[in-house]
Amino acid sequence: MKLVCATLLAFVLVTPAAHAGPQKKPRDTTPPTVPTNVRVVARTDDSVTIRWNASTDNSGTILRYQVNGVYHPGNSTEKTISFLVPNYTFTVRVQAVDPTENYSALSEPLQATTAPDVIAPTNPANLRLTSTVSPSSITLGWDRSTDRWSFSYDIFDVDRGFIASASSISTRLRHLTPGATYNLRVRARDNAGNVSGFSNTLPVTMPASGDTAAPTRPSNLAAEDLNDFCGSVILRWGQSTDNVDPQSALEYEIYRNGLFFSLVTGTGTAGVYAGDGTSTWTVKAVDRSGNTSAASNSATVTVVEDPNQC
Repeated sequence: MKLVCATLLAFVLVTPAAHAGPQKKPRDTTPPTVPTNVRVVARTDDSVTIRWNASTDNSGTILRYQVNGVYHPGNSTEKTISFLVPNYTFTVRVQAVDPTENYSALSEPLQATTAPDVIAPTNPANLRLTSTVSPSSITLGWDRSTDRWSFSYDIFDVDRGFIASASSISTRLRHLTPGATYNLRVRARDNAGNVSGFSNTLPVTMPASGDTAAPTRPSNLAAEDLNDFCGSVILRWGQSTDNVDPQSALEYEIYRNGLFFSLVTGTGTAGVYAGDGTSTWTVKAVDRSGNTSAASNSATVTVVEDPNQC
């Protein structure tokens, strides 16, 4: 009986050791090596392609790279950064990540720049007169140019040179000379300064006018802050009169701090966006023959914008 109990006790004592599982492997805490020799290998006006020397890791695997914080596969050491704009400079840094999410240090910073835009817009075409508004004003239209990037239009007279700029395929020219002939043409200009060729030349002879007297000066200009915390202001003034044209035909040029701001017709009031801070406003009246009055009195207003409401 004693022999049997001793045998059972020995079995119980030995059994746990016989079924012990394998010891847990310590977690890998060693980061990969830092990516080196980050360099530009290609560029366009909206992309830059970079390459770097691969990192190594004690696991034998690079799970992924992070290029400026953006995922890149661990089996590739070249990345194209796209959707940029011409002549744009930015900083690139790369780091490696191993299968246990250990991050290497960041690579040395690389300054990369996209290529400049050197392609001009296509030529505008079919320049045409769409209306003669008055003896001193016409409206022109033309067929749109094309370009990869933003562009605008310049309007020229063959003899007088540059007249005006336009952001769309239609514009109104003002303050032309009654009875004069203009030979007009248009070209496109992109934001990099590349210019297209000229459109067709359009000859226009303005209607003659014997009116040389300017309208009376606008009076009692006042500026009222609407207190909407967004910079909105109402301008009010006494309307001008003219020896030829009715008040409804008179245009008013609105100036902010001495610079042309906007245009209204046949009214003595205008809503304007003054913006944050202090601004000074004046108004001039213009008749259909282009005669311009003296400036009104000035009106100064101070606006405080609330960026949380606008």
